[in-house]
Amino acid sequence: MIPATLIASLLAVSPVLGLTRSPKPTFVDNSYVINEDARFAFNLFFNFTGATTLPEGLYSSVYAVSEGTHRYNASNVNVAGGYLQLKVPGAQTKKPYTCGEVVTTESRILYASVRTVAILSEPAGVCNGMFFYHNNTQESDIEWLSDKASLSNNGVRKVHFTNQDANRDGSTTYKGVTPPSSPTTTEHEYRIDWTEVFVRFYIDGSLIWETQSDVPSAAGPWIFNNWSNGDKGWSVGPPKSDAIFKIKDIDIYYDIDWIVTLGFCCNYVLYSPPSSQRSFKCSFFASPRARPCHSTSL
Repeated sequence: MIPATLIASLLAVSPVLGLTRSPKPTFVDNSYVINEDARFAFNLFFNFTGATTLPEGLYSSVYAVSEGTHRYNASNVNVAGGYLQLKVPGAQTKKPYTCGEVVTTESRILYASVRTVAILSEPAGVCNGMFFYHNNTQESDIEWLSDKASLSNNGVRKVHFTNQDANRDGSTTYKGVTPPSSPTTTEHEYRIDWTEVFVRFYIDGSLIWETQSDVPSAAGPWIFNNWSNGDKGWSVGPPKSDAIFKIKDIDIYYDIDWIVTLGFCCNYVLYSPPSSQRSFKCSFFASPRARPCHSTSL
């Protein structure tokens, strides 16, 4: 018999202790139904248990931020120990700081419910991101700032929910919230529900915040990253030791932009300097059959 004290000790260090997940959608009339007010046609599920390579449907980004502060390298993306691991190496002294990022190859996502089970990075000086991206005004984010000294944290580490400035009125729609318990040692589920009308943000299956302001309306991929650029107002950093953002699984229920599918392929473009934005390059193709879009570099 295993002593009760040993069981308690094992539970205390378990990364899944207390994990509460969102309920699975019901499948009705060829649609995944969520909360009775959102329906999605497609599902992608990535589980990294036992995996050693990225699955089909995700790719490692090599995007370089044009300001020269940081860039993403495939060497900072690893699948091991049951997790997708996105790394910002510690003790970097020269910009651009190297970081880790993966992107969905499906770049036609238009409205979705995306659930990410993850362990956030501990060392101060990074931003962990889980977000939809079309451009700098069509974006919806869940982000973790690991340094309490960040001006955006104001002395207390937070999870940040943001819709970027979709209506172009000069301000974002934003809320910083208290993280779940032990977020850097324990798995938690972070979720965005995005529809034409609203964006809802959940942690561990519980609705934390809903907004109808600055709701994105353009299609794009989903991005997962871990980065630092030294900005005292946001990530601070770089970290003194390796910062690793661990993702256990990603569950994506989504629709696609049928205009893209039926006649245009909008490829996710990784722009080199001097452009400061990531965006899309669209081209017409004759076949009405759905065709996947892939990343390109300019």
